[in-house]
Amino acid sequence: MKRFIKSCLTISALSSLLIAPAVLSAGSASAQPRRSCDFAYVGGGIGAQVTNGGQNNDAANVGGNIQASLPVQGTPVDVKTKVLWNNDATSINPEVAVGTCLGSRTKAYVAGGYNFVEQDGRSTPLGNKDSVTASVGIESEVKKGIVVYSNATLAVDGYENTSAIPVNIGTGVGIKW
Repeated sequence: MKRFIKSCLTISALSSLLIAPAVLSAGSASAQPRRSCDFAYVGGGIGAQVTNGGQNNDAANVGGNIQASLPVQGTPVDVKTKVLWNNDATSINPEVAVGTCLGSRTKAYVAGGYNFVEQDGRSTPLGNKDSVTASVGIESEVKKGIVVYSNATLAVDGYENTSAIPVNIGTGVGIKW
């Protein structure tokens, strides 16, 4: 029962983080002309590993993130990179994302990539060893030049010596260029 409640709380928190940018950008009514939701940005915020692997150096933890996104013009593809860190170690997670516009200033996306851990065995906000990743996220220009982003990333086989899957939830604010 505890595991079920914990799963429900995790899903609720994830849903809230993913929906927040869309709600924040809802102020722009349909009276404005539709414009592209493809934009490049760089930003920073917080990231939390919300799962435990059950071994040493894989407990849930909180850290920071820097995220950058660059659209491939004329396609729904973006190239993204996240740098995640905490007190123990840093990881770099480049991804290729495919997204769709949700209105004129908001984009939802799915992505795949690879997480490079600074030193295998040391805990980061996305596991403790190099691994393939999958992400879902949303990003929205809430004011001219200001982007809010939120995402959830899981690292397939991202823990040493366990079959548990690390999950990171990240959010932040960026500057569009």
